[in-house]
Amino acid sequence: MNKGLQIILFTFSLAFFVFIISMIRARKFELRYALTWIFASVSFILLSVFPDIIRIVSKMLYIKEPVNTLFLFGIFFLILIIFTLTISFSSSVWKIKTLTQEIALLKLKVEELENTIKR
Repeated sequence: MNKGLQIILFTFSLAFFVFIISMIRARKFELRYALTWIFASVSFILLSVFPDIIRIVSKMLYIKEPVNTLFLFGIFFLILIIFTLTISFSSSVWKIKTLTQEIALLKLKVEELENTIKR
């Protein structure tokens, strides 16, 4: 990897890391969802500072081209993001269902109270 590309990758990765941290501090991004992105930005920072890491990992995994290793880790990262979002979505659906049931019960109680007051 040439020095220009390393500098660009390092700069953008560091800026992304700072952006994530500022979003967490501003309470616009929950830490549990940000951990994946923090891990990704730190990984990119390490890869920009030590580009030989990819070659070493490629050799350890018996992958000929280091770019294929990057694609492999990129796919794993996307699967992790999708899995995290699916868990969050499922949790939200569960909470919405529970809240809907509670609202229905509260409406029923309000109607019963209104009927007893009218009598």
